[in-house]
Formats: sequence, C-alpha cells, structure tokens
Amino acid sequence: MAQAQWPPTLKAQESAAKQYVAAMNKAQQAYYIQNTGFTSSVSNLGLGIKPDPANYQYSINTENKVVFNYAVSNQANLKSFVGGVFLAGNKTQTILCLNAAPGKIKPPNPMYDGRDLYCAAGTGKIAE
Repeated sequence: MAQAQWPPTLKAQESAAKQYVAAMNKAQQAYYIQNTGFTSSVSNLGLGIKPDPANYQYSINTENKVVFNYAVSNQANLKSFVGGVFLAGNKTQTILCLNAAPGKIKPPNPMYDGRDLYCAAGTGKIAE
C-alpha cells in the first residue's frame, strides 16, 4: 500500500527549517573560530534568517562547550529540529536532529559522550 505524501507546503516548510538549523551550526563553527566562543543571538550569525512566526521559532542556547540551535514548530503538523555544535578538544563537531513526532515540542538536546555525538531519545539524526 502506498504511503500518503506530505502536502508540498509542509515538506517545504520543514526543509527550510532543517536548512536554517544546518546553516546555524556552520555559522556557529565560524563564529567560534573568530570569537573563541559561541553566540546566543541568531542575528549575530549573519545568516539573514527571516522570522517565520506562523511555522517556526528559531533560537539558540549556549552552554560551556556546546551551543544548541533550534527550529521549534509553531504548528501541530510540523516537526522541530535541533542542531548541536560541540567543542571537542580544539575543534568543533556538529549534529542535526529531528523530532520523531510533529507538534509544538522543543526537541531534547543532542549529546556528546567524549567520543561520539548522538541524538536524544525521541529524535533522530539527519544529514546536514
């Protein structure tokens, strides 16, 4: 039996959010090199991410040696994304995760165990 396809608008909205979070990850890496630290401001990344209050809220949470970049859905039928940039030794590593279920749910942060990056329960790793 054929699986139902997403309406194109949902797929396009999720694709844009995924691309924005992946771009935020890359921009955080560049920001870290230039400033020896991460930024908690989306506008400091210089990506020109346009606010999309109807569909997604973009935000950043910085911690000691990691920054998390979020695209949290404002719609019940869209999935949310979280990207992580971890300082591992003297270099940065990134990961991008997608909530398994759609909804207005902030994804749990990905983790780094000192060797590998992995997505938290309820999320799955996707290619950047």
